[in-house]
Amino acid sequence: MPANLNALIRYKTINSCLYGGRREWSIEELIERCSDALAEYRGRYEPISERTIRDDIRVMRSDILGYNAPIEQQKGLYYYSDPGYSIMTISLTDSALIERIIQFLSEIKPEITHPELEIILDKLKELKSRYHREEKQREEIQFSLKYPELLKHEKTEESKKQIRKTSKVKASRQIIIRGEEDFEQMIYAPTASRFPDFVTWANIIISLDKFHH
Repeated sequence: MPANLNALIRYKTINSCLYGGRREWSIEELIERCSDALAEYRGRYEPISERTIRDDIRVMRSDILGYNAPIEQQKGLYYYSDPGYSIMTISLTDSALIERIIQFLSEIKPEITHPELEIILDKLKELKSRYHREEKQREEIQFSLKYPELLKHEKTEESKKQIRKTSKVKASRQIIIRGEEDFEQMIYAPTASRFPDFVTWANIIISLDKFHH
């Protein structure tokens, strides 16, 4: 198994230990649980190093994979400060993050022969494209609010195209922009154009489980 797939199994295992706030966990206990989980996939038991688990916790705490896990430590014991948190419920809604995950799945693709991986990759690529367009539209709207006079007097074809596109986005949301407050409502208000389909980390992790059982 590729090393990055090993890491994903460890993240899942650490999450299952900390989720729900049932108890607090020592680093030795997390090492044991992760070693057992990997042994099921490898078919052999090899203890994981403490450094590896500490690196895993660092990654889970960060936004590298979009987790931002609320992992806290007290007296050498680890726990979620929010017992209801789980990496399995996180939706992937950022185009840059989705691109990183696509790269990760593409790396392990040679090791996995299962049609569901292709389905997940196709869906992630579609979502990345959609979210990228949405982010671009937000940038254009924000620019038009910040520099209205510049856009008003700009005569190039490219700027005219941007203005037309921005106007379409505004009209589609049926919002009259009067200031910063309206801008915030427009950006975050649910609309018919927002994407009904999504991918969570649970979709990815559970699917990868299927490939190895």
